[in-house]
Amino acid sequence: MMAKITVVVPVYNGEKYLHECVESILCQTFRDFELLLLDDGSPDRSGEICDEYARKDGRVRVIHKKNEGINATRRRGVHEAAGEWIAFCDDDDTMEPDALESMYALTGEAEIVVSFAILPDRRLPSDADLNTCRKAFLNGELSPTPWAKLYKRELLTDDMFDFPREIDGEEDMIMNTRLMFKTQMAPRVLYKHVYNFRRNTASVSHTKKASVAHEEAFYRALYESVPAVERSKYMRQITFLKLNGLFPIAFNKPESLLDKRQPYLKQISDDAKACGYRLSLKEWLVLHVTSIKVLKLTGFGELVKRSMKYRIKAMFSK
Repeated sequence: MMAKITVVVPVYNGEKYLHECVESILCQTFRDFELLLLDDGSPDRSGEICDEYARKDGRVRVIHKKNEGINATRRRGVHEAAGEWIAFCDDDDTMEPDALESMYALTGEAEIVVSFAILPDRRLPSDADLNTCRKAFLNGELSPTPWAKLYKRELLTDDMFDFPREIDGEEDMIMNTRLMFKTQMAPRVLYKHVYNFRRNTASVSHTKKASVAHEEAFYRALYESVPAVERSKYMRQITFLKLNGLFPIAFNKPESLLDKRQPYLKQISDDAKACGYRLSLKEWLVLHVTSIKVLKLTGFGELVKRSMKYRIKAMFSK
């Protein structure tokens, strides 16, 4: 019989936290699910741990495969899934005991159910339409991560996982952008802490050391993930995201922002003017200032602010 939910867990070098991850899933209050553990060619004992769980619990299936990375592994998981709905979990994270039950209760006619590891500052009204939800997603009010969500399996076609190599490490945002513009139904949003994320990617030490070239490639992929007939509606949100991406560069490689004639920087300025986006002081500084010290200080200040905000919100989300 088909399970209602398949929980897909890509596994690579996860032996340190894998037991904790798997136990949190097997102890879910919602029982009609299967757990699909995909060993992505792990050189450690991860594969053995997966097999141990499969022997002990009939809900666990294990697939051992050559190393292809997390994106290809998630896609393989979707291909192998028996469930009507897909939930993703990373091998070093955990799910709250009622995560699946709470999210499944909201499925109804929706194709995506969104919940959280960190609760956002603002909440959408319960009757928010699809356009409002798409803007909230691009604004960062709805998390771009694949976990803490339920997806209708039919929505996760192969093109959702087909990304250019230049954006390695940022596939989550592109995947969810494509999904948000593929579905024709507003997602249901559960404002509840259901997922425990072990790594703090908002901290200064973990913030990506991006380059202008990387940002340009990433936002080209993001832009192309929004249907052409829809793009004009969301230019303010896309401009906001592009500006946000400049702060890590200002801190790590301020010299790369000195030439304001670069096509990517000029495009951001032009887009901001065209869509009526009002630059904050910090955004104006990274876009116009040619002092390395000012750029680095501006970038550092923003990253520290993000880190502190993340830590505070994490404390009060549980």
